[in-house]
Amino acid sequence: MKKLTHQFVNNVTKPGRYFDQANNLHLLVRQGKYEPKKYFNVRLARRGRRIDRSLGTFPEVSLSEARKLATQFMAKVNSGEPIDVDRTHQPTEPTFKEFTLDWIELNKGQWTNHKHYCQWLRTMEQYVHPFIGEKKLDDIGTNDVMRILKPIWAEKTETASRVRERIERILNAAIAGGLRQNRNPASWRGHLQFLLPAPSKMRVIKHHASVPYTQVPGLYEKLKINPALSAITLRFLILTAARTSEVIGCRWEEIQQTTWNIPPERMKGRRPHRVPLSTAALDLLRELDPALKTEGLVFSSGGRGLSNMAMLQLLRSIEAGKTVHGFRSSFRVWAAEKAGCSSDAAELSLAHVSGSAIKRTYMRSDLLDLRRQLMEAWANYVLGHTHE
Repeated sequence: MKKLTHQFVNNVTKPGRYFDQANNLHLLVRQGKYEPKKYFNVRLARRGRRIDRSLGTFPEVSLSEARKLATQFMAKVNSGEPIDVDRTHQPTEPTFKEFTLDWIELNKGQWTNHKHYCQWLRTMEQYVHPFIGEKKLDDIGTNDVMRILKPIWAEKTETASRVRERIERILNAAIAGGLRQNRNPASWRGHLQFLLPAPSKMRVIKHHASVPYTQVPGLYEKLKINPALSAITLRFLILTAARTSEVIGCRWEEIQQTTWNIPPERMKGRRPHRVPLSTAALDLLRELDPALKTEGLVFSSGGRGLSNMAMLQLLRSIEAGKTVHGFRSSFRVWAAEKAGCSSDAAELSLAHVSGSAIKRTYMRSDLLDLRRQLMEAWANYVLGHTHE
């Protein structure tokens, strides 16, 4: 255990507890609104529970003063003198719910889609907060986590697994911030894996229902005679094998000659992605604006973009039960069975990261020229210009 120094106390900013060598003194660092807040505490145990006695805040109380106060306090404890454990200066310990809501707001920028933010909130409110929302972070144990997971582990395995991962992430953040001392009770490896059956052995993986690639040309013909913006947008999605969020957020300034440059903040993997545009895709864009605009949303009407449900509702009216995301699968199967292209080119066309870490280190090309040929061949197939 390292001894605290005045320089360390003055400069430390990382949240956590930092213990001195003697008298149970420690410095508690919390993240404040504008700068870290620092508290001197002395710790003792009573009836099996840890109790922290506040000695004041830094810099109002110096390190040397805190040591003297800690020495005096522990002398009283050791002599058996009654101790009034004053928590007046102790920072308020947040509940799990309070900490979670703050954490979600702070981290929502990492999600590429607003629905993920909403899903986090809904998951916590529905499955977690009724059980542990009002508990202090350090009081949550394995039994609490099991009370949450056991009722849904068999019937809603995928949801339950996601709930567990989110609890684990929240509690890891609390540990990193010095708000929790005990191990994480939601950890799977080396802990819950011995109490619950593995999700991979219980759940049936459900894939996005896709239109078989052999039926894509016929469906595309139906879309061509539909003048609705959702139909035009869905045609562009099919031709580019892109995701819904990427397409409805497409902006004219991202279209550079024959390439669509999607910025990292709109990609699921947070990496920039280049999409080679086929002749058919460029012709479709000219349908929207012959001069090809330079700014604003590509797929918009009256200045408003499409909702993420518009294309799905249209597709359901044509092919019940199919999903828009499934066209990526249609493209991938076609690429494997008919195009005879490399797996790397097909996966990069879908903005997937494949291969080992070593392979990705040396594979620094996005195979744009090869993918351009592939997307042109896919467009020709979709438009019925080939016999395959």
